[in-house]
Amino acid sequence: MKPFRTSLTILLLATSAAAQSADNLALGKMWTFENPPLAYLKQEYGFEPNQAWFDSLRLGALRLGERENPWCSASFVSPQGLVMTNHHCVRDKIAQIQEDKQWVANGFAAVEMTDEVPIPGLTVHQLVEQTDVTADVEKGIGEGDDATVAAEKRKANIAALMAAADKAHPDSMHQVVALYEGAVHQLYRYRVYDDLRLVVAPHLQTAHFGGDHDNFTYPRWSIDFSFLRAYQDGKPADTKECYFRWRAQGALENDLVFVPGNPGDTNRQMTVAQLESQRDIEYPLILGQLGNGCELLRPYAADNPGILTTLLSWENSRKAIAGMLDGLRDDALMAKKRAHEEHFQKAVDADPELKAKFGNVWKEMAALMQAHRALEPKAHFHSSSYIGTVERGVLVAKAFDSTLAEDVRNAAREEALAMKVGGNPLTAALVLDHFERATKWLPADDPYLAAVAGDQKTGSGVDWQAAVKRLDKSKLRQTKFVKTLLEADDGAAQFAASDDPAVVVARALWPLMRSEEKQQTDVAAAIQRQGILIGRALHAVYGAKVSPDATMTLRFSDGRVAGYPYDGTLAPWATTFYGLYGRTIEFGGAHPFDLPKPWRDAEAEVDLAKKVCFVSTNDIVGGNSGSCVVDKDLRVVGLIFDGNIESLPNDFYYTQEKARAVSVHTDAIVEALQHVYGMGRVVDELRAGAK
Repeated sequence: MKPFRTSLTILLLATSAAAQSADNLALGKMWTFENPPLAYLKQEYGFEPNQAWFDSLRLGALRLGERENPWCSASFVSPQGLVMTNHHCVRDKIAQIQEDKQWVANGFAAVEMTDEVPIPGLTVHQLVEQTDVTADVEKGIGEGDDATVAAEKRKANIAALMAAADKAHPDSMHQVVALYEGAVHQLYRYRVYDDLRLVVAPHLQTAHFGGDHDNFTYPRWSIDFSFLRAYQDGKPADTKECYFRWRAQGALENDLVFVPGNPGDTNRQMTVAQLESQRDIEYPLILGQLGNGCELLRPYAADNPGILTTLLSWENSRKAIAGMLDGLRDDALMAKKRAHEEHFQKAVDADPELKAKFGNVWKEMAALMQAHRALEPKAHFHSSSYIGTVERGVLVAKAFDSTLAEDVRNAAREEALAMKVGGNPLTAALVLDHFERATKWLPADDPYLAAVAGDQKTGSGVDWQAAVKRLDKSKLRQTKFVKTLLEADDGAAQFAASDDPAVVVARALWPLMRSEEKQQTDVAAAIQRQGILIGRALHAVYGAKVSPDATMTLRFSDGRVAGYPYDGTLAPWATTFYGLYGRTIEFGGAHPFDLPKPWRDAEAEVDLAKKVCFVSTNDIVGGNSGSCVVDKDLRVVGLIFDGNIESLPNDFYYTQEKARAVSVHTDAIVEALQHVYGMGRVVDELRAGAK
């Protein structure tokens, strides 16, 4: 035992020493184009890209979604406006245009360019200019302004910047982006392509192969791609100056690759106190809702496409948050986070000027987190919780609230009159789940729970189903009753005196919602202020060596194509069609491992040795879905669609020992286009510019 103890002592000493050093990549590799890490790229890879390289990488990458609500990434991959993204990024939009044709389930292929189908409301955004506007955003904000006042001034300054930008470039879209928790602000200008047409999409089961079981896992065999085309003035957009060329051979092991895309959200600049609040309160609340909700939705999904897409979204969110929560509960990983925070704090404290400015931010944030912890369960459960009569009652209460502006009250009045109150077994089940979970988080004397319970004693013994049924019988179901109440001269008095069960509950709920909204606004403003200070301190200590948290705006990430050790074995850098067809056989063709018939019929034509998916050390998160993977010569070698389960804790602390980005290999895309969907014309278009 003696040699072992000596070795253990050395190991512990080494670990302790390592904890005292800075982990320069703890905040990840989501680099901005206005501040690329030139020294890091040279040191890590011996790669020295010039400005033309960065400009090409930026202009080929796109953000996809509705104009004011982007949700995915995409790229131009031909000189004729051909756009590549994931199937899961556009399936909801395809569902809206398919009518009875079942394009989501059975795939779509436009044999000729004239067959490409418009997708109303879908857009892509191309970032064409960035300007630092930090000084303009902070203009007029004094040191003595409280957090709420400072937030309002900042909001007004941003509105003025946006108005001026829109006037100067009326054909562009603009966005003021807060980086480093608001320590830096950039004005981004986008060219928007708003005439997008569907070119090809695979079967849902091909793109979603393995379903929820395989989601966030690897090895993987999902062929999750789709192609759109951007049009301008009724013709394919001219993108010959801003597209990524197809590499004749896709990704290879150990390739240096880059992912330009729009990561949605990360929490790496959060303090330990903030992350502990997520671990103990926020994520368990959300997981309870999603986990139970998925079980309740599942029996209804098979016969209802709308519920199916909701279920897929909820399952994805549930698994993602569960993975992040596992990371927050990992003592070793949290120890790394604490060590990084301690190193940061010590660097601040070592400089008298920095200490005077930022020395108290961690203590202030910890105090704010105590207020946040107390508020979060109330804000989560104090809602109408799918109860139509109570929701309508809250709108009536809002319409009668004399402390609100007249236009706000009028809007609530119109919404209450227009509202249809209905119900179904699924809604009833979700309502019941809401209150059963609420009793575990809220005190027994909670005013909302007491009002809903009525004569029943609140707590675990309440028959919530009976309580909700009582509310469903409310007169608030009747538009005529609501109209009479709102138009009566003494309507507010009638509402205040009514013993209607839903009115009683609405009267209890509305002031709680208002109070908690105000508290949330104040706490959020105070957290934002401390976050800005932390961001400024980061700049002062680490400079450009760290990347800011994700903001659903354009970044690029570097990495290598590489497998990794897992579960006592090795995950290969790529999977093949042998594995895809084999997995189908191994599970007896049972869902969700069932390949669609056209794929089974094409097995003899598909080259089974071709790659399907591969993994790399690129730093990605939700929002990166649909991003191209390109080599150092900006040639397409793959398409991001997921991360592995080990990557989920990267939300708050970046590692790359086992965390991997998962991509569709270009082999799989070409095989699908050629042998299953008869889309040789798209293959020819892609290969026309191949190198």
